[in-house]
Amino acid sequence: MRKKLRNLGYVLFMSGTVLFGIMHLAIALYIPNLGGWSDPPGLMVTTLSDIAGWVPYTLSIVFMIIGAFLIVMDLSNNYSWWQNQNVETNEGTQELGAEQNKEG
Repeated sequence: MRKKLRNLGYVLFMSGTVLFGIMHLAIALYIPNLGGWSDPPGLMVTTLSDIAGWVPYTLSIVFMIIGAFLIVMDLSNNYSWWQNQNVETNEGTQELGAEQNKEG
């Protein structure tokens, strides 16, 4: 189950990144055809409104955030699992060393 969530995180992050790049490409291609813009909304906001790109632009950011969250959660779970394994190994080594010292 954790592997499926990690893979879903990778897919979401990569698809969000690709969609984000495509949206920036669309914005860059539309800017020369833009008649004018006012400064408070800005050039990018005006372009996004003209090409109706708010939904894919926002969706790309949401995909990247959710994907990054799933990846970080999986990595933190693996890290805590690795720490637990090291603690158990160190405790076992200390017990073995104590037994050997009693025998010797």
